[in-house]
Amino acid sequence: MDHSLASYNPALVALSLGIAAIASLTALDLAGRVRASQGLARHLWLAGGAFAMGTGIWSMHFVGMLAMDPDSHFAYGIPLTLASLLASLLASALALATVQSGHLTGPRLAVGALIMGSGVCLMHYIGMEAMLSVDSLRYRPDLFALSVVIAVLASAVALSLAFRLNPVGGRSPLWQRGLASLVMAAGISGMHYTGMAATSYRTLSYSASAPGIGTDQLAIVVALIATCIMLAALMMSIYDAHLSSRNAQLARSLQQANQELKDLVHHDVLTQLPNRLKLEEHLDELLEDNIDTFAVFFVDLDRFKQVNDGLGHHVGDELIKGAARRLQMAVRDSDLVARVGGDEFMVVTHQVARRGDAEALAQRIVSSLDKPFQIGNSMVKVSTSLGISLYPDHGRSKHALMVHADAAMYRAKQQGRNNFQFFALDMTSEADRRSTLERRLTQAIEEDRLSLAYQPKIRVDSGEVSGVEALLRWHDEELGQVTPDEIIPVAEDCGLILPLGAWVLRTACRFSSEWLKESGEPLPVAVNISAIQLNHRGFVATIEAALAESELPPHLLELELTESTLVQNPDRALEVLSTLRNMGVLLSIDDFGTGYSNLTQLKYLPVDRLKIDRTFMQGVVDCEQDAAIVQAVISLARCLGLHIIAEGVENEEQLAFIRQLQGHEYQGYLFSKPVPAEELKALLAKGHLVAAAAAEPRHVPRDTPVREARLSGLEPEGRPSHPTGIA
Repeated sequence: MDHSLASYNPALVALSLGIAAIASLTALDLAGRVRASQGLARHLWLAGGAFAMGTGIWSMHFVGMLAMDPDSHFAYGIPLTLASLLASLLASALALATVQSGHLTGPRLAVGALIMGSGVCLMHYIGMEAMLSVDSLRYRPDLFALSVVIAVLASAVALSLAFRLNPVGGRSPLWQRGLASLVMAAGISGMHYTGMAATSYRTLSYSASAPGIGTDQLAIVVALIATCIMLAALMMSIYDAHLSSRNAQLARSLQQANQELKDLVHHDVLTQLPNRLKLEEHLDELLEDNIDTFAVFFVDLDRFKQVNDGLGHHVGDELIKGAARRLQMAVRDSDLVARVGGDEFMVVTHQVARRGDAEALAQRIVSSLDKPFQIGNSMVKVSTSLGISLYPDHGRSKHALMVHADAAMYRAKQQGRNNFQFFALDMTSEADRRSTLERRLTQAIEEDRLSLAYQPKIRVDSGEVSGVEALLRWHDEELGQVTPDEIIPVAEDCGLILPLGAWVLRTACRFSSEWLKESGEPLPVAVNISAIQLNHRGFVATIEAALAESELPPHLLELELTESTLVQNPDRALEVLSTLRNMGVLLSIDDFGTGYSNLTQLKYLPVDRLKIDRTFMQGVVDCEQDAAIVQAVISLARCLGLHIIAEGVENEEQLAFIRQLQGHEYQGYLFSKPVPAEELKALLAKGHLVAAAAAEPRHVPRDTPVREARLSGLEPEGRPSHPTGIA
């Protein structure tokens, strides 16, 4: 029988279309798996996908064959049937390999579509040749050619869709892949049924015992197996997509956690400002971008440690946060503000065209931080020292710019604080010396390499030694002689002032106690106290420990405090000084007239003595203004019932002036410079010490008992007298 036109079973045709659609959807999904995988996983997905897709297309062919002439019975030769399956698998493998990586260019798409379309046609026509019960297969050239064109075009569409719907790093929605699979299924089915229409053949009689596989058995079994394979592959792909989604969520969570961790690494916890690490990265970026010029500011809060120790770390933290906010408000949005230390900030500014721009910004920063901070119930005032280095004038590396800005900041501190300085070449040696000084001072304190010199205090009326002032001395093997004016600021800034001050107290008390035990004569000793020491919570305990350790009577210890020390935190000063005075310790105001004393506050502070600064004493003979100031200070001290000591008396004219105004004591080179302990003992052995007076109580007149009540919190009952070394 010659069959040029065949009839088809609609149900089986629909089944073949469904199989083609499932095969296409599987191919699209597995193409995405192949593109998203790496290494061995990619090869496994490619092999599994080629097997599932090829089996699906091959089974669609045989179901379509079953749909043709359902009343006819066909048998298929096993070798050619397997060959057609192999052709389908190879074509599918090529399709997946084409979209697994790279860009789908026009030439690449054309070559891939041609090879894949040829494979599909080869599978179809080899399958036709596998029929054993037909003879004289003939093909219409036009329809044959059309089937090949459809196969190539369908392959091109399939490759293009598989590539576009599976971009690297993403997946298209399922509905898009489902719609695309229908388009691919229509192309594959169109090729098949066009190829079937191009074929004419003559059937032969078929014997059930003849070798080969029957159409019914082959098509149904193959359809079931292929469908199961494709569904299994599709389910695996869906499950893998689910796992990928979870992995993607996990990856996003890890990315977010990494970002948060990076923010923690690059930002200060207290202020949320960038930290030193972030600042250095920012400087690296500016240097790599070849920015023409920019400025680096080093900002340091003056005497922040005093606030931290005196008012507590919680107040210090609030002060740091407040300073950070003011800094951010003072600079521009394009500038970077970073916290690089406890009370240290750095600012990197962009587009600084000239020195004047940096100067204007520096002035704005200093002014903004100079205003008092309201922290809880406390009004805290600090000043700012600021150093500036400019790129490229002051350095071409981040290290040089940061170091030079730091050096300029220390120059600003030396210039009186609360100002700014630009870097200059002579600052480098100062910065190196300061770094060395900090290191060597730490070692000197730990290894007890410091010493004290003692300058006598002399009674104006009798010329006798009435006590001594302990002064710090340090001769370092590397640095040479280092003066207190250089030691104290460094010690305050680097946190060594407390152990250094405690050492001075212990050493001075021990010397005075030893002299008392050796000679039987009392020797009052005065020790200078810094604001950081006074405001430290353990200061009173440090005094008690020094007195107990040395067994020195409290009235033989005098603490000298500057005006600025007393007025920085007057409430705290009043509390501590009242406690010390009740212990019997003498208190004096040092360098009076050089600070910012509020006379109302001074009136209520429990001090015993007032020292006139040497800067006024130098001009009392030749300068009427200095003489008037000293006369006014002595009059004020007498009204307040304070003992008067003049510093820096170097000649007889100055001493005569003090004697005329009835000052009580003086210090200066007229009698003696500061000397080591052994030289002082030799001096005292000559009989200069007024021993008898030291045991006598000093009467201090009081005309206003109200002052006593305000100091002690009790009803007015007079001020208790203390035995001193002064008559």
